Amino acid sequence: MSNMNETIFGTAYMIGVDEGAGNIKNINLIDFMRDLNFIDHPGHVDNLAVVWYEDSGDIHLDHIYDHDTGEIYWEDTPHWSNDDETLVDSILMYGDLESVIGVC
Repeated sequence: MSNMNETIFGTAYMIGVDEGAGNIKNINLIDFMRDLNFIDHPGHVDNLAVVWYEDSGDIHLDHIYDHDTGEIYWEDTPHWSNDDETLVDSILMYGDLESVIGVC
């Protein structure tokens, strides 16, 4: 895939999560991924990198990894769970991915 972009989310970056009935909760993306069990180790995570691309005007996530260690915590697959959907929806709606820091 060409034209991949990367947005880095540090420990201070909050993301919105739709809790239904018009309620949006702000949570750190790292903590949110722990809550959804995408990050399932007790070690410290300081920076998550979201790798994404644009196709026909739509933004698609490719994978999310620890920017410091390279460990991949989430990647796009054909078989999504509700947690995958919740994570991707939150990032696309509230992640401000267009504030790109680099092109892969």
